[in-house]
Amino acid sequence: MTEAEIRALSRMLDRLDYYKLLRIDRDATAARVRQAYHKMRRSFHPDAFHGNAADLRGAVSQISKRVNEGYQVLRNAARRNAYDQALEQGQLRFSAVTEETMKTDAAAVGGTTANGKRFFSQSQAAERAGDLATAISTLKMAMTFETDNEHFKERLADLEARAPKKSKGSNPHAIR
Repeated sequence: MTEAEIRALSRMLDRLDYYKLLRIDRDATAARVRQAYHKMRRSFHPDAFHGNAADLRGAVSQISKRVNEGYQVLRNAARRNAYDQALEQGQLRFSAVTEETMKTDAAAVGGTTANGKRFFSQSQAAERAGDLATAISTLKMAMTFETDNEHFKERLADLEARAPKKSKGSNPHAIR
């Protein structure tokens, strides 16, 4: 890359998302992200431009920092997911606000109250054990403590859809 191209890239950094900066597709695998990062890191390592003009060193340093930032986001599945959602809303960089939103969302997924968390955890354990009836009942208990938790509602709907349907009038305790 020529010095003029490096300076131009530095000027347009604020208009590039991490995918464009690393020159990868949005569906790139983790291995592809890592490969692209290492290629860009080698191309823009500040030590390689030590003897150049100060403005070029500054441009390279800026690019290098943004490449590192992009890699830190795209290599982490949770951050990448949050970034992709923010990107759809026009946000090109991963910010503290995006990360805080991600943490808040993650907390809500597992519950925000002590009892909500406890019953949700019990529900997950029952589901892993294959006991969908218990998973449903304990999730309903969790929902009594967190009535507005959207994740709990979605999980309940999923569990109920997967649970075997009881036929009407079938009572396992009925005398025949």
